[in-house]
Amino acid sequence: MKLYKLTLLLGLLVLFAAAVTGCAGEKPPIKIAISAWAGVEPAELAARLGYYEKQGVNVEMVRFSAYTDSIEALREGKVQAGMHTLDDAIRYYAAGRDVRVVLLTDYSYGGDGIVTHSNIETVADLTGATVGVETGTVGHFSLLKVLELGDVAEDSIKIVSIPAWEIKDAFLAGKIDAGVTWEPYLTSSAAEGNGRVLITSRQYPESIITSMVFDAETIKERPVDVQKVVTAYFEAVEYLKQNREEAYRIMGEAEGIDAAEFASHAEGLRYLDLDDNLDLFGANGQGRIYSRARELADFLTNKGVTSTTPNTNTLLERMFVYGVEPE
Repeated sequence: MKLYKLTLLLGLLVLFAAAVTGCAGEKPPIKIAISAWAGVEPAELAARLGYYEKQGVNVEMVRFSAYTDSIEALREGKVQAGMHTLDDAIRYYAAGRDVRVVLLTDYSYGGDGIVTHSNIETVADLTGATVGVETGTVGHFSLLKVLELGDVAEDSIKIVSIPAWEIKDAFLAGKIDAGVTWEPYLTSSAAEGNGRVLITSRQYPESIITSMVFDAETIKERPVDVQKVVTAYFEAVEYLKQNREEAYRIMGEAEGIDAAEFASHAEGLRYLDLDDNLDLFGANGQGRIYSRARELADFLTNKGVTSTTPNTNTLLERMFVYGVEPE
């Protein structure tokens, strides 16, 4: 009888262990919100190449046709992560959404800039000009960086708030002397309006940065899985570096375009690999990204976009870039 009870107990323990193991293997997928932007597509590339699965983490890419919808999905807790610009991450972080930036995906490197009429040849010539820009955005922030380069005061130009995609029409209609926009509107505005591209983000790099943002609660509850996502992402970036044409084909397919068109979208940006991230985050949290984030946060507060200036040092979570073993 004692042997029977012991056997029964052991059997129950085995069943319990199996049940626990089964539950552990049934964690819900980490949902990552993404929209069409060449700079963040390595996250999709990692999924299509099976890199998340290889790392042992279940990931579901949730694609949105509108970028703002991907932001709302993270704000409302419908996804655990999102591929968003650093300034947008600061916006909803300041508004109370507890998130962390776990890696930096890319920065604009020629894809954004200022188009002007032909009589404006230098940044200094913007003095007295009417400049169209979507105020309170990273485009407005980059305009201020450009003015600094030319030693031009912000109050010496007339700023007109216009959505970036409407800049071209305003420029061609003669409503503005210059406009801050991105490709393909940047070069097409100059060509069709007999103007010039005065300056591009190649002259003010690391100003327009995109990132992978995670819900802080997910990081707390599943730090190992977040690390696996980050590792898989950087594996995809390495694949991109070694197999650019095939990577463009795969990422273009996700956006419904061919490899050539995708390549044209990627031309104006710089992908950031693990080494780039290590450089930007720096040792002991002293890298350039911290000062960039503080500049952005101060800008957003000064322009009334956010009511408070958040602690961006907390927003930027370097642990996963450095591969620190989560506690």
